[in-house]
Amino acid sequence: MSICEIAKKFNVSSVTVSNALNHRKGVAEKLAKEIRAYAEAVGYRPNYMARSLLSGRTGIVGICLCVPPSTPWYGELLCRLQLQLSEANLYAITIVLDPFRRDARDRNESWALNFFNQIKAEVVLLGPCDRSRYQVVSQEYLATEKLIIFDSVDLLPCSHLMLDLVGGTQQAMQYLCEMGHRRIGYLGLNAFDLDNPSPYTRFSAYRSFLESRNITFDPAVVIPANGSVPTPETGEFLEKVLRTEQRPTALLCHNDNYAMLALKVADRLGLRVPEQLSLIGFDDQTGAWLTTPELTTVRFNLENYVAEIVRMTTAIVGKNSSGRYSYCEKAELVVRGSVAENRDRF
Repeated sequence: MSICEIAKKFNVSSVTVSNALNHRKGVAEKLAKEIRAYAEAVGYRPNYMARSLLSGRTGIVGICLCVPPSTPWYGELLCRLQLQLSEANLYAITIVLDPFRRDARDRNESWALNFFNQIKAEVVLLGPCDRSRYQVVSQEYLATEKLIIFDSVDLLPCSHLMLDLVGGTQQAMQYLCEMGHRRIGYLGLNAFDLDNPSPYTRFSAYRSFLESRNITFDPAVVIPANGSVPTPETGEFLEKVLRTEQRPTALLCHNDNYAMLALKVADRLGLRVPEQLSLIGFDDQTGAWLTTPELTTVRFNLENYVAEIVRMTTAIVGKNSSGRYSYCEKAELVVRGSVAENRDRF
């Protein structure tokens, strides 16, 4: 049922029906009530695109997620973000890109940004993203005043939000050092962090901390990975490292998934956690306290973080923005049971 059909029913213009449905002046009260009652009876729903054209507003927020939502952190972030945007009467449209396929990402990201531009998205949220990637994005999407980068790796010249990965890494490494560990490995180094010169990644912060404590960086205790989710190949590589005489006494893990992988491999090798191998994860995923022992991990307050993304978004939509926004979510070390004192200090 359209406005035109309702107009024919009452032998009035479409404008009169629109005014009646929206409680505008210019329509006799009795007629307006009859039109609204009839519209409700026949199940009339306003045409979204028509309302958008009239108001000059679409209420659309484009989300360009450059990492699989199967990763626990991003799965929960996306779910919370869409719910809170909906509560703010905004409509989220999400496009997921593969961050590790550079050729495909360029093409798909370009398509996504052009699509959001064509449907007149009022804000585009994109992340994670670093400085070099932003330079590509800003050439494709010229309306950078409508762009918000979440999980930004670097400080950027547009509205952006960061996680304090450096602070979280420093807290984790400091705790391991206080517990007597010096041979600390890194589990889960992906290609993005390996190739990224930014000082704000977990791996860069890990290396910087070692240097600040005059601890020699040893690539032999760095276990590479293909992404945010562990694979059997990563487990095999870790097993080889843990079988060596100079194995690490502790591992800083890229996320809790990798810490859980380390628990599995240690159990297979008969290494006791935390007595013989200490572990610290990242993200404080839902299952972090369900393991044995419970995982010590670095937490970011996801509820606060998503609320800040939505606040930035609504400010731009409402044209309450006086410039660029920036925000950094601080890290918190959650101490549980996967770290113990290193009794073989050297």
